[in-house]
Amino acid sequence: MWNRSERVSNCSESADFQYALFPAVYGLVFMLGLAGNGLVLGYFLQTKSATAPANVFLVNLAALDLLFVLTLPFRLAYHALHNDWVFGEALCKITGCLFFANLYGSSLFLACICLERYVAVVHPLRHLRLRQLRYRVGGVLAVWAVLLAATLYLALRGPLTSPFADGRTACLENFSSSSWKGRISSVSIFAAVVGFLLPLFLIGVCYPLIAWRLLATPGMQPGSRAVRRKALRTVLVVLGVFLVCFVPYHVVQLVHTLGRVGVLGGCSLIRATYVARRVTMALTSLNACLDPLVYYFAAERFSWQPYWKCLCCHMKSQHPLGLHVLSANKGSSTEENAVPGSEK
Repeated sequence: MWNRSERVSNCSESADFQYALFPAVYGLVFMLGLAGNGLVLGYFLQTKSATAPANVFLVNLAALDLLFVLTLPFRLAYHALHNDWVFGEALCKITGCLFFANLYGSSLFLACICLERYVAVVHPLRHLRLRQLRYRVGGVLAVWAVLLAATLYLALRGPLTSPFADGRTACLENFSSSSWKGRISSVSIFAAVVGFLLPLFLIGVCYPLIAWRLLATPGMQPGSRAVRRKALRTVLVVLGVFLVCFVPYHVVQLVHTLGRVGVLGGCSLIRATYVARRVTMALTSLNACLDPLVYYFAAERFSWQPYWKCLCCHMKSQHPLGLHVLSANKGSSTEENAVPGSEK
């Protein structure tokens, strides 16, 4: 085991395509994620529905996505400079911890959304009691506590930057064999179990049960059937996000970690999984763009159209000719421009 660990610690890794892949993907995710999650948070604030029971998990998911998206310009520059981190150790830890928090926090919040939809459909009477805000806040605080503990362990146990042989500075890679055997592998395995396997299990159980309940009750009222179909679509979208963004990365990451600690294979395995990790890591960032689809299906009374109307009215009122534009529009009224749910 020791000899194998020594051999894999000296393996050279190369994937030159990442210098074009990451800037392209991160640039796209930055623009779409910033716009999508910013509009979602703006909608919740504008309609004063951020504390509505069904929206608590969504608001935290959007906030986590937005924090992650704001770190992407640093990661984009890092890869555009051929993996040379020029921003210092502190920023490497901040961006690294936010990447980690977004990856596993998104999984946990998506699992909470699915679990809530399952209870609403399969156990509606129990759901009436669990709709109280304190239960949602308790779940949110538990998720943030897990993320905080894991990221602090990752950041405080040692540096996240290290020098390459050619003088470049690595961030979140190029760890030593001792680091892989210590904090890196322990955090990876813990995060995979708590932040991926557990949410995947919950989603995998919730979706069939919701589908079965929907199909097994043909005589439902139209309103009840619509609610259950919405719950089914929500869980289906969440499952799609998981399959696209999270499953490939975690499978590859697990194999790579086992190779790094000397349990599996050798240099050939590490080189192959390093290349695969580059691709799957880019895929994980797409969740910041896809999560707004979850908001659309899961939020109470969520609609893009009235929010755009509200934004247009606000922009017109700020325009020097706004009063004339508004007065010319005699066919509109305050009620027509109001945002549904703003009375909350």
